[in-house]
Amino acid sequence: MTTLNRLHLAVAASLALASSVAHAQRIVELTPASNQKTVLASLQPGDTLRITGSFTSIFAMANRDFGRLTIDASGAQFLAGLKINNVHNVSFIGGTYGRSDVELAAWQTVRIDNSSHISFANATVIGNGDDRGTGLLVATSSFVTLRDSRFQGHLTGIGVRSSTDVMVMRNQITGSTADGINIIDNQRVIVGSNSCSAFVAWQGGHPDCIQLWSLTGRPLQADVFVLNNSSIGFQQGYLSSDPKTGSGTRLLFAGNYVLTSTSHGITCGNCTESQFFENVISNLPTAANGAPSLKLGPSPTNIVGVNQFYDLRGRTDGWLPSPTWSAYVPAIAGMIGSRWDGGLSAFGAANGALAAAAVPEPANWVMLGLGFALIGRKLRRRRQPPHVMA
Repeated sequence: MTTLNRLHLAVAASLALASSVAHAQRIVELTPASNQKTVLASLQPGDTLRITGSFTSIFAMANRDFGRLTIDASGAQFLAGLKINNVHNVSFIGGTYGRSDVELAAWQTVRIDNSSHISFANATVIGNGDDRGTGLLVATSSFVTLRDSRFQGHLTGIGVRSSTDVMVMRNQITGSTADGINIIDNQRVIVGSNSCSAFVAWQGGHPDCIQLWSLTGRPLQADVFVLNNSSIGFQQGYLSSDPKTGSGTRLLFAGNYVLTSTSHGITCGNCTESQFFENVISNLPTAANGAPSLKLGPSPTNIVGVNQFYDLRGRTDGWLPSPTWSAYVPAIAGMIGSRWDGGLSAFGAANGALAAAAVPEPANWVMLGLGFALIGRKLRRRRQPPHVMA
């Protein structure tokens, strides 16, 4: 057989395979009345699984590479949460996860372990404000995208731990009692255009919008980009400071907005080879502590560019600084996150749009302290002895 003939056969086989995959794409329905195991086993690469209805048990997926599966959960409620382990090439769109009336059995409403090329977008993740658990945790996974979702009423909204190549973009986190986003022991992560507001301090603590740290015995957390995030209210802004393990190396904080009732804007206690520029760091007029700050450790390898600082204590005219969203685009932006997620094409200054929505109008700053106090009082009044779901 000539080389040309072999080439023709190879091309024909490739076209036939592509055609068969295209014809195999289906919309498969799943409801609480379905046999979940059977439905999941029937799925083929390219399918869309449409889930509707209310699920009272944990929705679990494990040990499967789906090739490319889209799960449209926009019509579904997962009252006991979602757990996926060793799952690959799946995109979740929409859905409501968790509940506000009782405590869940699991510490995470949504948990993603040992998985790759997972996208989780346009969802609502609910906690019951009981100072317990994380809204969504990604652990020991790679190429994960978490975007455009709402997290409310958790101890911590989002956690990313011991993972690589993760995007956390344009999420809104409210009512957390510890932190908004925890970035722990990771490599190559972008945390961009997320907003934190209306936090409630837990046991006298100081919640952070975004907190980062490394783990003992592991390589330093590295190549983490904290860009164009918004932190408003009773929480510290962005903190990476652990004297035991070291904060991290090659961290970058740019275009972030802090409007806080504390004095901590950005802290990077033991960071090395890290950069800080185009951040706006301000306190609220009602702040009781000192002026807002950018606090760095002694390393001479860090680079500090132009940042803006405002001390508004005692100011009564309602003026607030405006954000200066950064146009900086990390070199890794096109190489991390799920290969199947198309929601990050407009990376850069435009990504400040969602975070900008969280910036209060100048005339409304007086209401911030009252609003946060009322939310805190409501959450505490609602707490009852925990009920663990069977």
